[in-house]
Amino acid sequence: MLVGLGHVDLVCRDLERSLAFYAAVLGPLGLQQPALFDGERGEQIRYLRFPAPGSGSLGLRQAQAEQPFELYAPGLHHLAFAVDSRDDVDAAHTAALAAGAEVLHAPRDWPQYDPAYYATFFCDPDGFRLEVAASKDARLA
Repeated sequence: MLVGLGHVDLVCRDLERSLAFYAAVLGPLGLQQPALFDGERGEQIRYLRFPAPGSGSLGLRQAQAEQPFELYAPGLHHLAFAVDSRDDVDAAHTAALAAGAEVLHAPRDWPQYDPAYYATFFCDPDGFRLEVAASKDARLA
């Protein structure tokens, strides 16, 4: 039986810049310091674990070739992080602004997803679209 998402790996142009960004924006919400693992090409993968046991992790690894990210090309559209409260969404938005992120949508209600859905959207240093959302329906957040 499928029980959830184990991890997502992102390939970064500047690994150290991305590590600093995620630590600044999601660290205060419980994202843990990286655990190091060897990748299949000999690179180091930094897995930033979510705070609840078994809740997954975000892997960051250094790009080995330059390729621009395109939102609607085949591949990742966005990555959504579920949080406990509207205050956590607001805190992520504030931290993203302080980290210099491009904010796509300030925190607001998204009733088309769920009456209690509250989220913000912004970009990480590589242009990956990130969402931080609180909802009573955890399947959406």
